[in-house]
Amino acid sequence: MSSLNNEASPVFQHFSHEHPLELTNFEGAGTAVCSACNLQIIAGKDYYACRACPFFLHRLCFNMPELVQHPADPGHDLNVLLTPCFHCRACGHQGTGFSYHCHLCQVQYHSLCLLMPLVKRSHYHDHELHLKFSPPYSDSQGFRCDLCRSTGSNHWLYRCDACEFDLHLSCSSAASAPNPPHQPLAVTASNGNPHVLDGGHSV
Repeated sequence: MSSLNNEASPVFQHFSHEHPLELTNFEGAGTAVCSACNLQIIAGKDYYACRACPFFLHRLCFNMPELVQHPADPGHDLNVLLTPCFHCRACGHQGTGFSYHCHLCQVQYHSLCLLMPLVKRSHYHDHELHLKFSPPYSDSQGFRCDLCRSTGSNHWLYRCDACEFDLHLSCSSAASAPNPPHQPLAVTASNGNPHVLDGGHSV
């Protein structure tokens, strides 16, 4: 991503889009949805917009690195792609927009799933819950969520090992309490420098 010099109005180029983008502010006069994460852009927040077509990016999504490493897939590079449809290995749901793809494992992740904190707290449990990249059980059912009571498949979950307390990713968000002191997740960007994916900040 880089700025293109223009005296009238600075514009920016993003690797995922063919047209230049302008940094602007959404005043709530319409509906703008981020092309990367498919979440609505909140009124009053700065975002990047294309004048030529309906393409918008949150600041956070605009600054997602093209290449990262994540503890869910140790030692492998994850490349960001703009994808019309994919299946997220983390949450198990279909997605469109940005995904991080491992070419070696042939798996994809929502960009926001990679922002999930490694440790969080829940109103429904006294202990810290740790992010697990697969259920610790041997059966094919995966696990049973201790909040909604429905089963979870072979995807990420939040778990207290001592109590065998398990939560779906989505249930953990609905039941979250103030987290332990926030520790952003550091990943390695394509230039070899650490890049912080800060799950504590909203888009």
